[in-house]
Amino acid sequence: MDRIQSGILIFLLTGVSFLVFIQVLLRYVFRAPLMCIAELLLFPTAWLYFIGAVHASFEKSQIYARVLEIVFTKKRTIYIVRAVASAFSILILSWLTYWGYDYLKYALRIQKESSTLYIPMIYAEMIVFIGLAMMLLYTVVELVENLNVAAESGSEEIALADKQI
Repeated sequence: MDRIQSGILIFLLTGVSFLVFIQVLLRYVFRAPLMCIAELLLFPTAWLYFIGAVHASFEKSQIYARVLEIVFTKKRTIYIVRAVASAFSILILSWLTYWGYDYLKYALRIQKESSTLYIPMIYAEMIVFIGLAMMLLYTVVELVENLNVAAESGSEEIALADKQI
């Protein structure tokens, strides 16, 4: 999955950069702006945003505020706190994924099109549900991993320098 997500991200970054370069070239060098490029940028930008969030969730490299872990010194307690945080994240992501599914049904029913090129907007809107569902899946995996580490670890102490904060 890592290679697929990285490949998609590289492709999207390259595409967005190319479209912005063309827009700048047309607008400021040739003084002939092409209005449809801004519309085209909507699609890869939406996908880039959500696939980037999914990839961060997959790598566990999203931003954490692990303030409570500073107080605890036992590995088991730290991973229990992380499991509780993962459980709360699952609750929130479940609600957001449900909302994303409703939004996907709405987008399929309405069948909006972009204003200039008449591209179906579902291509940009479906990533909301797909991205949230994938983040939910990766958070469930993270919860299982945290519970496994908490169950396997005893009362061993962790030095502050060894904590992954």
